[in-house]
Amino acid sequence: MFLGLTVVLAFWKGAGSEKWGAATALSGSLASSLLGFDANWSKLIVDLMLVDLIVLASFWWLSLRSDRFWPYWVTGWQLVAVLVHAQRALFDDILPAPYALMTMYLAYPMLALIICASIKRTRHVGYPQG
Repeated sequence: MFLGLTVVLAFWKGAGSEKWGAATALSGSLASSLLGFDANWSKLIVDLMLVDLIVLASFWWLSLRSDRFWPYWVTGWQLVAVLVHAQRALFDDILPAPYALMTMYLAYPMLALIICASIKRTRHVGYPQG
């Protein structure tokens, strides 16, 4: 539901950066849901790590091309999600529940930031940039 709100607001009120960010979040969420539906969280899930790497590359590309600051924050949070996979690959004693929760719940601050950016973008339309 939160993802749907993000996509609707980004495409309704946001500019290109917000639309790209929302589309990236939606694509990553759908791919993760399909690949992680019956996942064994007691070991590294390579498919989900690859999805997170692709999402990281997309947000990084957006950060380099956008005139907004929020993509840097989203890219940083996505990097943390990728590092959770790296930590799981390196250490066998990580419990499955924290691994699963960290890979899922890091999306919420990213979505909230895209929502805020979409709303803020609407407020500043027509005002000089500076």
